[in-house]
Amino acid sequence: MKKRINIITITVLSLLGITSCNDDYLNLKPQGLVSEATVFASYQLASDYARNLYGLFNRSMGEKEGSIGPGIYVYPYTSGCGRDSYSGILTGRYWYGYNQVYGDYAKATFALPNTAASYSVPYEYIRYSNIILDNLYRLEDATSEQKTYLESVARFFRAYCHFLLLLNYGDVIYAGHMIGDHSDELYAPRDSRLYVADQIFHELEWCEANIPDKVAPQNAVNSSVVKAAISRFCLFEGTWRKYHSVTEDNNFVTGNQLLQKCVAVSKELAEKYPTLYAGDGTDKHPGAGYGQVVTSEDLQKVPSVLLYVRNVNAYKYTTLGKGLMGSSNMIEMPQSTVDLYLTRDGLPIHNPGVKYYEYEGNGKYVTGSAYDYSNCDPYKTFRNRDPRLLQTVIPPYRVIAGAKANTFTLSDNPKYNEYIDQFAIRGNKNPDGSYSCPGFTAINELKCHKALPSSDETGQILDNIPNSDMGSSVSQPAMTTGEPAYISSTNAACQRSLGGYVIWKYVACWDAVGKSSAVADYPIFRMGEVLLNYAEAAFELGQFNQSMADATINKLRTRAGMALMSVASINDNFDPDRDPTVDPVLWEIRRERLVELMGESFSFDDVRRWKKGDWYINKQPFGVWVDAANLDAIDKKKMGGETGLLSNTTHKEASIAEVVAQGGGHLYYYLDPKQASGAGWNDRAYLMPIPTEEMGMNENLKQNPGWE
Repeated sequence: MKKRINIITITVLSLLGITSCNDDYLNLKPQGLVSEATVFASYQLASDYARNLYGLFNRSMGEKEGSIGPGIYVYPYTSGCGRDSYSGILTGRYWYGYNQVYGDYAKATFALPNTAASYSVPYEYIRYSNIILDNLYRLEDATSEQKTYLESVARFFRAYCHFLLLLNYGDVIYAGHMIGDHSDELYAPRDSRLYVADQIFHELEWCEANIPDKVAPQNAVNSSVVKAAISRFCLFEGTWRKYHSVTEDNNFVTGNQLLQKCVAVSKELAEKYPTLYAGDGTDKHPGAGYGQVVTSEDLQKVPSVLLYVRNVNAYKYTTLGKGLMGSSNMIEMPQSTVDLYLTRDGLPIHNPGVKYYEYEGNGKYVTGSAYDYSNCDPYKTFRNRDPRLLQTVIPPYRVIAGAKANTFTLSDNPKYNEYIDQFAIRGNKNPDGSYSCPGFTAINELKCHKALPSSDETGQILDNIPNSDMGSSVSQPAMTTGEPAYISSTNAACQRSLGGYVIWKYVACWDAVGKSSAVADYPIFRMGEVLLNYAEAAFELGQFNQSMADATINKLRTRAGMALMSVASINDNFDPDRDPTVDPVLWEIRRERLVELMGESFSFDDVRRWKKGDWYINKQPFGVWVDAANLDAIDKKKMGGETGLLSNTTHKEASIAEVVAQGGGHLYYYLDPKQASGAGWNDRAYLMPIPTEEMGMNENLKQNPGWE
């Protein structure tokens, strides 16, 4: 730790400059060089200096000079989809290659790091906070409230950074004051998790009780943001204590007290912000409000967002959409996660009461014959499902590609237009009835957020979804009535996956997502998460009932266009796919959390605190269902076998005879961790390893269990 502190001592004042005066703390970046003495010469200068603390939330975003941080290990909840791939809730394309076990934690090959930003960066921001706290006495022109506000902001970030350390490492050195070159903490052992959590809890409580909201600038830490952070921290630590059987000490805050506090502050926020964002009216498809929370140009207008990263045209931007739509896309959704989404009637897909429908065109559905979601085409998979699925994964469609790469014609077969009929058409109609698709090249080029068909940044269309790298290189055949769905597009350059389920959560048609200049804002704390924290903590305290469901989960479902949760109807048989060790009502609360926060980097930490690494991370990824008649569309060589499809019996690659007997199969591209030698979840990964460089500088640090 000493080497890092020395570096910070030398560079902190040059790294943290003064910003231009602006009322949005998550808008612009620091400029200029300062000294510690001049920074605290006035309240205005000190406030500008404190703005640098918000860089913690900005670091995983792009900036004009380029990306300034990898993000996914250090900044959970601000990095888009990346951290969700660690949990197996989402998977990646190309990261591990075909015919291998997916993911470091499923492969059990995560190595000891020499250094880790997840360890060093929080301490950097803790030091920045301590600099402010140690220099407040210099502010002669500040009022008492102004000083208290700066103290509250510094305390907030100090507490939050210790939380980031705790959720990754458990026991850590608590830095509650300035650490200099000769401080004892440089060579101290780690403080206990109980002590660190107690310090975080009381520091956040102090902020809650003292922060003067009337001094807080726009889009900055205020009492609501503090309560949202308390809600997040208390749920995490309270449930960690329960499921990891932590031996507690009544000298420190207990897990039960943490959960009670989570309920209390979440209830206050739910009453203060009773309305969830339903969208700006430009999108008519289901679930538009849910989707627009992460694709809006100005989240200041969204009352359910408490703190957000502000992106500004030609200055500061986000690359989240570009990362999903470009040729370098690395994130997709496996079938097991698709299956988590309920029907719009509020039922799990294998519940005996599920109703089945067929599409006749023009928005008309009729009762259909029963089918099983392990044996159906992608159009049936998305039919009558939670609209949040369609906001997260590109739904299936097929259009007729035109002579130009950006032109297309709609099919006369209603099968292929089912989801195009629900969304806006991404194209301008030509006199001959065809459409020309614009590119993602300018801000506000189109008003809508989501539209079909999808395209690359230049407007070159994807004429077919699902679009899979498992698709054969043979030319896509012309469409005929009744033809089975294809599994790839003629445009091989973008928005591809292995399993066929392409993520587009952060893609917005109005934004320049194809370039490094997209400006959609990004929420850091929003009421969707707070309501989920409220519901889960209430269940853990034995307080969850129908009234609580209506105050939390049913608000989310109403906004999404879903049937409401009926607690009385949830029993042991409600979801045949449930983990039998989890209470059926708690299972539904957790499902709602995974779905609502999909792609927002919560799931890995959720899976860890629930102590369910084996259940989620040991799942074998597989993709869309392909009819046996479409077998020739698959590039079998990529898996080294003869079909590239999953055997429902062996969970290995199916033979041709098995595919014929099954009527098809799911795309099979990664191995089952439980069947691979030496692979599978290892409980040591519930805590991350202390970097070896830190261990070398401080002989009193002890490594986390299993990483010795």
